Amino acid sequence: MSRRTRRGWISMAVVVLVAAAGAFTGPVLRTDAPTRLRADIVIPARPTSLQLETPTPPLAGIVIPRRPTLLQLDVLTLRETYRLPSLEICVIRADSVVDVAVGGVRKAGGTAAVTSQDLFHLGSMTKAMTATMLSTLVQEGKLSWSMTMTQAFPAIASTMDPRYKNVTLEQLVTHTSGLAGYTTDPEWASIPPFTGTPAQQRQAFARMLLTSPPAGRAGVYRYSNAGYAVAAAIAERVTGKTWEQLMQQRVFGPLKIRAAYGWPLLSGDDEPWGHRIKNGVVTPHNPSDNYRVPTVLAPAGDVSMSILDYSVFARLHLAGLENIDGSVLSAAGIQRLHQPVLAYSCGWHEELIDGVPTSWHRGTCDTFDTFVLLQPSRDIGVIVFTNADGDNTAANALFAEMPKLAGLYARR
Repeated sequence: MSRRTRRGWISMAVVVLVAAAGAFTGPVLRTDAPTRLRADIVIPARPTSLQLETPTPPLAGIVIPRRPTLLQLDVLTLRETYRLPSLEICVIRADSVVDVAVGGVRKAGGTAAVTSQDLFHLGSMTKAMTATMLSTLVQEGKLSWSMTMTQAFPAIASTMDPRYKNVTLEQLVTHTSGLAGYTTDPEWASIPPFTGTPAQQRQAFARMLLTSPPAGRAGVYRYSNAGYAVAAAIAERVTGKTWEQLMQQRVFGPLKIRAAYGWPLLSGDDEPWGHRIKNGVVTPHNPSDNYRVPTVLAPAGDVSMSILDYSVFARLHLAGLENIDGSVLSAAGIQRLHQPVLAYSCGWHEELIDGVPTSWHRGTCDTFDTFVLLQPSRDIGVIVFTNADGDNTAANALFAEMPKLAGLYARR
């Protein structure tokens, strides 16, 4: 390096040192360092790996599935565990549907998925509906729960078995009348082939029952479909209207719910099939065969309805038990229906489940299975529908799941 060049570098270094000396006035004490950020200073978040690249919208044909809810997982697990063609569960409060989940197919081996609008056969859960209709007539003074069979059927009072004469309307619907059950296939087969309209057949059935010896002593609990048949016949005789008309005008119509009679498939080809389960084998039931609920017993168990429509009816009762008047019945009228006589009220079992006062019922005619549970102290209800029956293990598991769900949703 030449001397001239060396002198140039030295001069430049001196200039830099002088400038630095002017800017540096001494060490900064640690106590002068800021203890918090100024309010107007915003430190940007570290970008994520996705933010580093410009996102592209998903293809139009790609659907990102939602995370399944607890209830949807419950439906899936129970349905697959017990090989049920379909399963639907609905959780309600007095004023709303909290959650609903459905899964499975309308017919085993098929691909048509069930929906929450599909009809399921309610079986004996029809009883609470018939009792509700009767209560509207009681509320209007057209009937009385203390009405005796002599008063209800004066034309046959002289030929009536004396043991039935003082049996009341309330005893008919609380299974304490002494009537036979008519719950088995042999009992159904023993019903004579009555002629005439359904209402005329029920009048003939009532006459046959009340002029024959009772199956047992009145005042003793004996589950009886026949009791609801006779109760409906009383309403038909007093009003001059059929049970079907009374149900539509007094229950289904005011609640704005759709109801059908008989197996769901009789209402359309796009409704669920019923199934029988035996030894783990699920067999669809063809509704065109001769197996069906006898016409005279329809008021005890032959209504079909969707789970969402049934939830409206169940909420009427849950609200009434919580002292809320409904469009069909007052709260007092609903509470009267839930007063137990021995083991049963008017269409409901009443008991403590897990220490909680509970109204519940099950409905099955061997091809569908339905359940309802109401716990007014928790303002919660659970409804379960499936289109198969015959596996007691499955039925017990479905029933056991209901109070668990009630407790879970009540805490939310």
